[in-house]
Amino acid sequence: NDVEAAVQTVWDNSGLWPNALVINRKVFRNLRNCAQIVDRAKAQNFMDVRPGAINEQQLAVVFDLEQVIVAGTPENTANEGAALSLSPIWSDEYAMVCRIAQTNDVREHCIGRTFHWGEDGSDIGGMVETYRDETKRSDIVRVRNDVDEKVLYVEAGHLLSNITT
Repeated sequence: NDVEAAVQTVWDNSGLWPNALVINRKVFRNLRNCAQIVDRAKAQNFMDVRPGAINEQQLAVVFDLEQVIVAGTPENTANEGAALSLSPIWSDEYAMVCRIAQTNDVREHCIGRTFHWGEDGSDIGGMVETYRDETKRSDIVRVRNDVDEKVLYVEAGHLLSNITT
């Protein structure tokens, strides 16, 4: 119900139908155990609605969206030299329903874009360079990936909060 209300909010605010739900891995795992999700999956005639069998594509069908994007990579939030402290990049207290770009046309209405600057030799996905530095007696690995993320149309998204508590 919350996702459907967010879809309607994006439409009302922007005139765009959202096409994606962005969540983290914990929320994804929780949604697969939600009775309303399982019931809707059964109504779609999915062969196997056990939680472990429901994937991102099936969840997208249940929500009538094109994509469910699951942010699953953690980041180390510890100070340098301290013990490892992993935290999810996308909080399990938030989910976002939004319109994401389907093309490379910058005129396409969407919530935002990632812009790449390749003037200094950066490649999309990163340019990996290795070289030897005898002053440090080390091989150096450097990756150049010059990008910037820009929110273009804030009305093309709706952030749901307090979804796990």
